[in-house]
Amino acid sequence: VMSSQATTQPRMYETVLNPYPPNSTMAPGFQQPVGFIHLGNQAQSGQPPFLGSPGIITNSHQGQGNTQVVNPAIATAITNFREEAKILGAIQIMIGLMHIGFGTILGFMYTIYGSVWGFASLALISGYPFWGGISFITTGTLSILASKKLSPSLIKSSLGMNIVSTFFAFIGVILLLVDVSINGLPNQDYWAVLSGKGIAAMLIIFSLLEFCTNCTTAYFAKRAITKTNRPVLVIPNVYTVSPLEQGVFSAPPRNDGHLTHAT
Repeated sequence: VMSSQATTQPRMYETVLNPYPPNSTMAPGFQQPVGFIHLGNQAQSGQPPFLGSPGIITNSHQGQGNTQVVNPAIATAITNFREEAKILGAIQIMIGLMHIGFGTILGFMYTIYGSVWGFASLALISGYPFWGGISFITTGTLSILASKKLSPSLIKSSLGMNIVSTFFAFIGVILLLVDVSINGLPNQDYWAVLSGKGIAAMLIIFSLLEFCTNCTTAYFAKRAITKTNRPVLVIPNVYTVSPLEQGVFSAPPRNDGHLTHAT
């Protein structure tokens, strides 16, 4: 039975705090427009984007509630460059060191003893084992740095150096082939010629390997640059306002001057 009695106690109003506080990053009912961003511009800020599952990319610079829908081909291109550039860069550095080492040994074969000639090397005279080796080491270093930081400037620098090193390796193969063909004269030291041709053959193999490595790295770098320059669709998450998300709940209805209670 419900009854009502008069009361002289002061009227008190109760409020119930909202157990579901509103999101601080996006006001209720507010919806960000769909927009486009460029992955290349994100990488220029110093912090590369984090690649999650194919098709989704997140970045700390983006506000909460945004989902960037990325073409899986973009994520694949960046992932391939990140993985391949490290391995290919290490190979390039090793090839560069091999060029400098074998070039130094080839210099001792060039010594002339009286009327006996040593191994005549046009590649050694031009300095290819040294400036070629330095170029290959620089290219490999840039490739590794670009794969770690994924900076557009580093990727473009890596692409440029790979193209230059490809040209150097091609010239080196021609010079070394000339070295193999012009040696073997009667007045040359037999063992010097034999050793020189062996070293020249090794350098030819390393130069061809460097040529292929540079072409492969340049291919992945070009794909990474092309894909990251494409705009990325940004879709904001939509929030709906629920009655439970109001700031306060209304107190139970009270009669004017009377407190309703159950007996």
